[in-house]
Amino acid sequence: MWQEAVRSSPLAIGLVQLSTTRFVEMSDRAAELLRTTPDRDAGLDYLSVTERPQEAAQTFRLVRERMLDGINGRRRFHRSDGSMVELQVAGRAIRSSSGPDLGLWIASEVSEAEHILVGGEVDAHAFWTHTDSDFDDAQITLNDHWRIAHISANARGVLGRPSRELLASSIIELTHVDDQAPLLLAFARATTDNSAGVRIRLCQDGGWLKVQAVIALLEGDGTLPFSITAAHTAEPHTPDSSGTSQLAWHLRRIAAQIEAAGVLAPLIETVAALGIPAAADLSPRQWEIASRLVAGERVPSIAADMYLSQSTVRNHLSAIFQKFGVHSQQELLALWRGGVR
Repeated sequence: MWQEAVRSSPLAIGLVQLSTTRFVEMSDRAAELLRTTPDRDAGLDYLSVTERPQEAAQTFRLVRERMLDGINGRRRFHRSDGSMVELQVAGRAIRSSSGPDLGLWIASEVSEAEHILVGGEVDAHAFWTHTDSDFDDAQITLNDHWRIAHISANARGVLGRPSRELLASSIIELTHVDDQAPLLLAFARATTDNSAGVRIRLCQDGGWLKVQAVIALLEGDGTLPFSITAAHTAEPHTPDSSGTSQLAWHLRRIAAQIEAAGVLAPLIETVAALGIPAAADLSPRQWEIASRLVAGERVPSIAADMYLSQSTVRNHLSAIFQKFGVHSQQELLALWRGGVR
């Protein structure tokens, strides 16, 4: 999966096996910066091209021992023609339970170094607790070729395109080229931190849609390694550091991973078969709001428990009423309870 990303990337990017410090893959642009070729330098020892091999060896040791997960800074490298080049380098460990740990190496000339960091990291905790949005977050699962394997039905509201148009698309190809480095670094970071946030631009009808995303590592056989939760870019939010907020963050992340993996689809189909109209069209968040409403909860308590504003809950209720073809809470209750019977 990672070798495929490196081979096809327009970035100066390489993949290093941590145990041997040797490149296992290198992009054309990386080879160009080092004045070599990807084929010739497959197996090239990273320590043989860095200006400070002893310092680099110590860094590799710390990464192998999981005392360090990433680096970012200027480094000088020997070129194959004998010259030296100074590069801005971002490196990140890629942890694996089924193979050797790798290192993602992304470089650029110092004059272009800002491209490595365009997009920027997002605080994952702030993302999960900041749910005051008129749209549900779009949930995506990727296969081991970076392509969208599952996507939630509400993708149009968040990403501007129907789900069916996005299935089988490469998330890397959908991402603006200047944001591909932060995206790949976030994927790598998810293998060490379980989740990682990033701001990127996604292709939309010839333009670019700014979104913030949280990438989560999924457990399994590796065929569906990552899930992505995407939302419109919002102003930075200061998260509540309380234990309740932390718990809500973890629960919402787990729920998003479950939905992204397609686990909820059979449940939704089953409930729809019971005769509850439009049930299959509800998103998980709308499910929660509707079920709380049916249970007798009021908008203020729903908003407080779900960390939403009351206006956001009302917006969701308007969407729920529209999907059910009703105009009030009383009509929804009657229709829902009638469907259950």
